[in-house]
Amino acid sequence: MNTDNAAREEKVDLDGFGKLSVYRSMMYNFFSRVFARKVDLKFLESLTQEEIENIIGGLCEDDEASKELNRSVRNILFSSLKYDKTESEFDELFVIPAPGRFIPPYISYYLGGGNQKAGLEDGGKSGNEGDLAIVDKLEITYKSLNFELKDPNGVSMKRPDHISYILGFMAALINLEDRYLTGQVKEPLPFNEVVANEFMFFNEFVGNWAGLFADEVIQQSGSMFYAPAAKLMQGFIACEQRDYNNIVTKI
Repeated sequence: MNTDNAAREEKVDLDGFGKLSVYRSMMYNFFSRVFARKVDLKFLESLTQEEIENIIGGLCEDDEASKELNRSVRNILFSSLKYDKTESEFDELFVIPAPGRFIPPYISYYLGGGNQKAGLEDGGKSGNEGDLAIVDKLEITYKSLNFELKDPNGVSMKRPDHISYILGFMAALINLEDRYLTGQVKEPLPFNEVVANEFMFFNEFVGNWAGLFADEVIQQSGSMFYAPAAKLMQGFIACEQRDYNNIVTKI
């Protein structure tokens, strides 16, 4: 497929990074959706498209993992038993707090001292965030752009430190790139400042724990879906970190 993301493996400059914004936003929304709620047939069927497979593989720089996910999705679609297992595993991994199986999808769980897991008792109202808790900082940041993540029924997600909320906000930040580049903002910032703001949020709320979360999903998942999805997310986050570092240090 001939798309701008095909050359992501090469170091991108600021202009090239901007051209990737549509695809990068799509990827953040994809991973946000994966961990927001159970799979459904419409979502799985959308992943079987060749174009989607190519975009995912290109942005994550892992064609094999992308193909593995595509094969897994097709197998799930052709087997009601595998579909039911994938549905039930979402609750087992990310919803029901059963010892030895549950993987809390919350940044507050991971950002304790020295990047060790912190407790969930206070819902993220503690940790090494100074006088302002992680959840409070996220809520303030979301409100600054009037961002609210909702499920298909229009119900807002309750925990702003959930990985789906955080990745959804990253997608919203990247969508601003297009608005600034096309003059849709009344008082636009220089594009390099837009990217620098993304980088700040990424460093504080994504790059320092999403890979750890993905590690646990890969180890704990017994389904055909969540392990390859987590592996792809790891690759994507690593690519984002590399490209941000390459670009922001030159701004």
